Amino acid sequence: KQTKLSYKDERRATELDALMPRLSAEIDALEAKLAAPDAFNSGAFAATAARLEVARAEREAAEAEWLELELRREALSYQE
Repeated sequence: KQTKLSYKDERRATELDALMPRLSAEIDALEAKLAAPDAFNSGAFAATAARLEVARAEREAAEAEWLELELRREALSYQE
């Protein structure tokens, strides 16, 4: 009977723990860049906005995966 997450799941949870703060920091930096007064004058505005959208989607997916792993971890701990 399984009582803890598999090695693969534990490793992925650790990766997600490190990834989510990096994505949040990147999102904050991109938002600040887009909020700058000269952001619209920059030719990089569209690329920055596109990367922001992708980073937000990546963070959302990482958070969902992390939550799923944590719920599994919790369910397994109650089976003991």
